[in-house]
Amino acid sequence: MEPADRRRLIRSVAVAVGVVAFGFRLTTLRDLTNDHYMHLAWAQQVLFGQLPGRDFVDPGMPLMYTLSAIVQWIWPGPFSEAALSCVLIALAATATFVVATDLTGSIVIGIAASLFEIALAPRLYSYPKILVPAVALLLIQGYIRRPDRRRVIYLAVWTEVAVLLRHDLGLYAAAGIGTALVVARAADWKRMTRALIEYEAAVVAVMLPYVIFIQWTEGIGEHFHEALEFAKGEAHQRFLAPPAFPFWSAVGGLASWSRMDCAVFLFYAANLLAVVTLVLLVRTKEPRSDRMPVAAGGLAMLLMYLAIVLRHPIDTRVQDVGALLSIMGAWALVETARRAAIAARTGWNRAAIASAAMFLLTATVALASTASMWMLGDVGSRIMETRVIDGPGTIERTIEGVKETGTVWPWERFWPAGELPPAVRYLNACTTRDDAVLLTWAAPEYYFFARRRFGAGHALFLPPDAFTTAHDQERMLERIRHDRIPIVLINESRNEEFAKAYPDVERYLRAEYVPAGHFDIRDGSHITIAIHRTLKGSRTYEPEGWPCGFDTRAASKTASTMLDGSAIPLPAMSNAVP
Repeated sequence: MEPADRRRLIRSVAVAVGVVAFGFRLTTLRDLTNDHYMHLAWAQQVLFGQLPGRDFVDPGMPLMYTLSAIVQWIWPGPFSEAALSCVLIALAATATFVVATDLTGSIVIGIAASLFEIALAPRLYSYPKILVPAVALLLIQGYIRRPDRRRVIYLAVWTEVAVLLRHDLGLYAAAGIGTALVVARAADWKRMTRALIEYEAAVVAVMLPYVIFIQWTEGIGEHFHEALEFAKGEAHQRFLAPPAFPFWSAVGGLASWSRMDCAVFLFYAANLLAVVTLVLLVRTKEPRSDRMPVAAGGLAMLLMYLAIVLRHPIDTRVQDVGALLSIMGAWALVETARRAAIAARTGWNRAAIASAAMFLLTATVALASTASMWMLGDVGSRIMETRVIDGPGTIERTIEGVKETGTVWPWERFWPAGELPPAVRYLNACTTRDDAVLLTWAAPEYYFFARRRFGAGHALFLPPDAFTTAHDQERMLERIRHDRIPIVLINESRNEEFAKAYPDVERYLRAEYVPAGHFDIRDGSHITIAIHRTLKGSRTYEPEGWPCGFDTRAASKTASTMLDGSAIPLPAMSNAVP
C-alpha cells in the first residue's frame, strides 16, 4: 500500500474508532456515578459567579469543571455532561488507535488496542486519565518524526492542558515527554539538553497566565496547600500491600473467580507490562528507532500511574490505566514477537529461547487480560444494552429517553443512589439562587440537583484527615459567615467523625443553627435539617412540613428556640445541634 493511501486509511479508521467509542458509551449510558457530581458541583459554582481559590477550594482540576460549566451553561442537566465525557473518551480512543498503529506498524493491532480501551469502560469522569497519556504519546510521535519548535510548543500546550485537567496529570505528561526527549537525543547530549530546555521554556511560557491567576485569587502557597489537603482525602485508598485474589480465600476456589479477581489480574498484568517494557527498552539493539522514545515515554507515564493513580477500589480504578495498558501492551506484544522471530532465524540458542519465552509470556498475559477485561466490563451485556441488533430506531428512542430524563429538571433518573430525596426539591423550592446550602457529609450531588451553591467553599468534606487544620477551618468559617446559608443538612450518623475533624465548624453550627426536621437517606444515615437562628420560615414545605421561604428575624439564641412550631424540640435531636 502506498504511504498516502495508508495515511488515508488510518485517518478513516481513526474516525470510525471514535464513532464506535462515542456510540458505545452513549447508548449504554444510564446514569452518572456519585463522584461525577463533585465536578458538576464545582462547575455549577463557577456558573454562580464564584472564583476558584478565592470563593471555593480548587483541588487542581480547573479545566475539567470549566468545560463542564460551559456545557451546563449551554445545555443544563447531567445528560449534556455525559455527552461531553463520551466525546472526550472517544477522542482518547482515536488517539490510542493512531499511537498503537504507529508503534506496532499494524492497523489491526491498533484497532484491537483501541477496542480493549473502549471495552474497559472507564467511569465517564475519568476521561482526563485516559485522554492525557494517549494524546501526549501522539504528540511525542509527531515531534520524533519532525523535531521542530512548533511541535515543542504542541508538547508544552498539552502539558498545560494536562495540568489544568488535573495537576498530577501534568506531572505524568511532563515525565513521559521528558523521558522521550532524553531517549531520542541520548546519542548527542548537547541536542538532548537543548531539547529539554526548549520544552521547559515553552511550558513556563504557556503556564505563566495560570500561575498569575492563582497568585491573584488565593496565592500559590495556598493553592498547593489545598491541592495537597484534597489528596489527603484519598490517601486511604493507596495500596499498603499488593491486592490479593479473592478466589484464593473463597470456598469454591478457582470456580469462584469474580469481577474483582479480573481487576486484580489486570493490576498485576499492568505491573508485569512495565517490567517487560523496561527489559525490551534496555535490551534494544535499535537505540535510534523512532518507536523507542515513544515507548520510553509511555513507560514513564505507566510507572507513575501504577504508583499513584491505581488504587482502591481496584475494580473501578484499574480502568483508569486503560490507555497506557492498551498502547504499551500492544507494543510489547508486537515487539516481543518481532524479536523472537529475529532470534529464531539465527538458530535456537539461549537468546532465541529467552526471546521466545518472553513472547509466549506476553501473549498469554495479553489473552488473559482480554478475557479479564471482558468479564470485568461485562462487555457482552453492555453490547446488548446498546440495542444495536434492534436497529437504529430503537437506539434513537433509547438515547432520546435518557436525554429527556437528563435534561428536564429534576433529572430524577440520574440521581446516583435510589430515588431522588424530597430534600433536593425542598432546597430548590425554599431557598433562592442567591443562597448557599451546606452538607456535613460527602454528597455533592445534592448541590447540583438542588441547583444551589455549596457553602464553606467545600463541595464535600473529607474527614478524618483533609482540611482539618485551624487555618483551613478558619477559611471555612470565613466563607460561611460571608454567605447567606439558610439551611444546613447535618448527617447525624456521621457527626462524631465530622466534629472530630472540624471542631471549630461544628461548634459554629451548634451555636447558629436550629433543627427543623429530619429524614433518612439510602445508607440509613439520619439527616437533620437545621435552619439559621436569624431566619424565619414564611411558609412550610408540604407534605414534610419543613420551614420554607426565609426572612431575617431577631431570633432567640436559646436552646428552646422553635421555628414556626414546625421544628422538633432540641432534646429530641442528637447532639449535632444542641
